[in-house]
Amino acid sequence: MTEYEIKIPKTLDNEYDNLKELYLQVDEILPHVQTEDYVTFNFENIRWINAEMTVYLGMLFSAVNSKGGKVYALLENLSLKSKEILLKNGFLKSFGLDYELLDTYNTTIPFYRSSIEKIEQIDEYIDKELLRHIQTKTSSDFLGEIKESLLEIIHNVRDHSGSDVIYMCGQHYPRKPYGSQKGTISFAVSDNGIGLIKNIKTKKKLYSTDTVDYFDWAFDKGTSTKNRYDSGVGLYELKKKLLGKGEIKIISNNGYYHIDKTGYTTFLEFPFDIAGTLVIITFFLDDCQTSLFSDTMDLSELLNEWFI
Repeated sequence: MTEYEIKIPKTLDNEYDNLKELYLQVDEILPHVQTEDYVTFNFENIRWINAEMTVYLGMLFSAVNSKGGKVYALLENLSLKSKEILLKNGFLKSFGLDYELLDTYNTTIPFYRSSIEKIEQIDEYIDKELLRHIQTKTSSDFLGEIKESLLEIIHNVRDHSGSDVIYMCGQHYPRKPYGSQKGTISFAVSDNGIGLIKNIKTKKKLYSTDTVDYFDWAFDKGTSTKNRYDSGVGLYELKKKLLGKGEIKIISNNGYYHIDKTGYTTFLEFPFDIAGTLVIITFFLDDCQTSLFSDTMDLSELLNEWFI
C-alpha cells in the first residue's frame, strides 16, 4: 500500500492557473495509483473555495477511485470561511462529517452526486435547488429556456460520456460583481466520463489536431454526435441564451474554453488530459430580467443565400 498527498491550492476557483496547479499533482500520481492505495487531499493551505468547484473535486476523486485508490481529506487546518462554505453545501458529508451549517442567507445550491440514470431526480434537483434561487430574480420565460438547455446537456452526459455519475453544485454571490443589485449565480456540472473532446473525436472526423476546433464545433448551430434530426441544440442554445446575460466555461480533456458575456471566446490548453467534463455557467442576474425574443426569426441562413 502506498500513500499519496495532494495539496489543494490557496484559491480553488474556475480560473485556469488554479485548476492547472491542482490537476498537475493528480496527473503525476494517477499512473501509479493501485488498489488499496491512499490518496489524501490536504486542505490546509486553502483560503478560498468557490462552492461550485466541489464538482471539480468530485471529478478528481472519481479519477482516483477508478484506479482502485481510496480518497481521504485532511481538514484540520481548513480555513473557517472555506469550512463554512463546504458545510453549507453538504460536500463534507463525503468525509464522515454528519452535520451541516444552516444557510441563513439562502445563497447555497447544495452539492449533489447521483447516478446519471436518475433523470427525474436530477430534474427535481435543478427545479428545487438551482431555479428556485433564480426565479425571483429573473423572468419565468428565461428560467424555462435555461432549464431546457441544462437538461439537454445532462442527457448528453448520459448518452455519450460513458459516465456513471454526475456532480452538480452552485452558489449565489449577492455582491458579485461589485455594484450589482442582484449578484451572480454560478452553477457547475461535471462527470467522470471520456470527456467532450474525446467523444467528438470518436463520433465525428473534423480532421484537425487543434483542440480548440473541437470546442468551437461543439458550440456551433446544428452540430451533434447524435443521429437525431433535432439534436445538437444544447450547447449552441445555451450559448445563445446566455449572450449578454452570462458566461460559460468548459474544462474537458486537455482544453479550457471560455465564452464570456459578449460571446467572445478564449481557449487555453492543459499539459495533461482531464478525465471527464466540467461545465460552469455563471448568470449575471442584473442582466437576466427578460427572456430572449423566442419568436424572432434567425435570418443568418437566408442572408447567406442572398449573398451566394
